[in-house]
Amino acid sequence: MQSIGSLPKYVKIGLVVVFGIITALFFIINPEEGGVFPECIFYSVTGYYCPGCGSQRAIHSFLHLDILGVINNNLLFLPGGMIIFYGVTLPLVNKKLGTNYRNFLYHKRAPLYIFIVIILFAVFRNLPWFPFTLLVPGT
Repeated sequence: MQSIGSLPKYVKIGLVVVFGIITALFFIINPEEGGVFPECIFYSVTGYYCPGCGSQRAIHSFLHLDILGVINNNLLFLPGGMIIFYGVTLPLVNKKLGTNYRNFLYHKRAPLYIFIVIILFAVFRNLPWFPFTLLVPGT
């Protein structure tokens, strides 16, 4: 697999531009109000919330520094974002500082643990009893 560092410069610039446009759209347009962003297909078909339901609203809230709004829309958004940030920055830190910190995401059971958390979250957020109803997006 090719790393981002080995991509041609025009591809990197294109990725930054596309990412910037998408970020601007999420900042300007509230997914709760507009019809620009797609609705969750899983929810539309089944009536059940998937683990990602509320993520678009969570991104909008995050860009407006509304952390409570992020938590209210998708409780897994912040931990997921922190794990992604960790996974991206640790190799950069190791390279820059010449260190060799181990990445816990490379542990052989890490994907299984993450998968279990996501599945449990999906099940719990669809249970109709308190406190599970707090996991419903936008409540």
